[in-house]
Amino acid sequence: MTLILPIVIAVALLALALGLEVDRAPLFILLILVFLGLGWELKRRMRIHPAVVEPGPEGPTAPSRADEILERMTEGVVVLDETMRPVLANGAARKMLGLHGAGLPARLPQDEILGAAHRVLLTQESAEEDVSVWYPDRLTIRVRSTPLEDGSGIIAVLQDATEELRVQQVRKEFVANASHELKSPVAGLRALAEAITEAMEDDPENATRFAHRLVEESERLSRLIVDLLDLSRLENPSLVPRAEVDLSQVTEREVEALRGDAGEKAIRLRLELPALPISVHGDEAQLGLIVRNLVENAIRYTPDGGQIEVRLGVIGSDALLEVEDTGIGIPLEAQKRIFERFYRVDKARARDHGGTGLGLAIVKHAVDLHGGTVAVESELGRGTTLSVRLPTSTVVAQPRTPETVEN
Repeated sequence: MTLILPIVIAVALLALALGLEVDRAPLFILLILVFLGLGWELKRRMRIHPAVVEPGPEGPTAPSRADEILERMTEGVVVLDETMRPVLANGAARKMLGLHGAGLPARLPQDEILGAAHRVLLTQESAEEDVSVWYPDRLTIRVRSTPLEDGSGIIAVLQDATEELRVQQVRKEFVANASHELKSPVAGLRALAEAITEAMEDDPENATRFAHRLVEESERLSRLIVDLLDLSRLENPSLVPRAEVDLSQVTEREVEALRGDAGEKAIRLRLELPALPISVHGDEAQLGLIVRNLVENAIRYTPDGGQIEVRLGVIGSDALLEVEDTGIGIPLEAQKRIFERFYRVDKARARDHGGTGLGLAIVKHAVDLHGGTVAVESELGRGTTLSVRLPTSTVVAQPRTPETVEN
């Protein structure tokens, strides 16, 4: 009520000053004094009764919205004071650093992160650093540290870079290995071409032999390029089409296509198919790659006169494809690595057999894309069995006669 009277007086004075033809200067001075008094009174009242800001219908207050944004971040955020004591950590940071409970410890358990933050505190310059931690998990964490404006601490943004760095390393190794593997046949092609040129007139017999070698090296280069292209397609799952595929038909087709290669080495190639076709949801071409690479690998490392059995059946809700050979076998220590790109148990022997070192890596990628698993059992000098399990979708209703085909 006490504010109404000054407001009325101010309005009356303003009307008087504007409406009467008198010297208006005193009235304006008086009007200014009234408004100053009104402003002082409002300021005094606001100091005694501060306004309470209620969240409007459009959303929460600014502090609560900032808290929500901080908690929804996938990156970890930690604020450290000048003694490196944590004073704030969002949910992502707590999970990444293994911090449990509502409170914060007096010190972070990861000395590597503290070291990165302390270096920024000393220099007062923002920095980024990758550190390896062992608690609560073995991770590589990218730490982006920035000093607070008043120099009283550090804000650190944490990102799990483990997978990113692993992929980068795999790519580097892949490029290095691919370059090395491509270099060898290209160098061989050049040397053979030069030898043929020199021997064509003086030594036709050697020229013919070199020409055969040239064809072999070009075929080796072609196989390597095809395998590289297959592998690159498999690394992009979005490019793999999905449809109902008769795995029995695919297996039979791929095995029959390789009977000639087995026959050249007098290898007995035996195929066992189930009574009912087995349907798998996936890509027919990639499923063909699985069968082809497994059988080719068996032919390559089985001595002349050996035997290979390809069996397709159902175990539980999965299709089971087994390729068993009487080949040279795989040492126990190497069995965990045979699905790596360019890995060879015996590099010299692999080159003699024409392998690219990518066949089983292609199998592993294709099997993973179809939600399956691949396993190996092997004994040196007695042979190897590679087993692939793939989830089935439906079994085709048309029965077929159980089939065993061999050459």
